Amino acid sequence: MATSGPAVLDRPTVEKKQERAPVKDKRSMGNESWEVRIYNDGTNTREHVARCLVRVTGLTEIAAYGTMMQAHQHGIAVVGRWVFERAEMYYEALKQSGIICDLNPVDEEK
Repeated sequence: MATSGPAVLDRPTVEKKQERAPVKDKRSMGNESWEVRIYNDGTNTREHVARCLVRVTGLTEIAAYGTMMQAHQHGIAVVGRWVFERAEMYYEALKQSGIICDLNPVDEEK
C-alpha cells in the first residue's frame, strides 16, 4: 500500500500587465470645470425646483430662489461650476428629482 502524503502545489504564475501611460478620457481633459444648468419647464413648480437646488447642491434658499427665477424668466440658469465628479453627482440627483438639466464642460479660455 502506497503512503499518500501532503499534496504540494506550485505557485501560480501571474502575468504582469505592461505599464501604460494613463489615458485621459474626455471628461477629465482640459480644465476641471463643469457647469450644471437647469431649464424652465411647465411641469415642476418653482417651489419644487428651489427646494431641490437647496437639498441637492447645498445652495442657500436665497441663491436657489435666484437660480430658479433665472431659469423661470430666461429659460435657462447655471446652478454652479464644479469638478466633473461633483457636477455629475448634482446633475444625476437633480434629474432624479424631475428637474430638466444638463452637464457641460466650461471653456475657460474665452
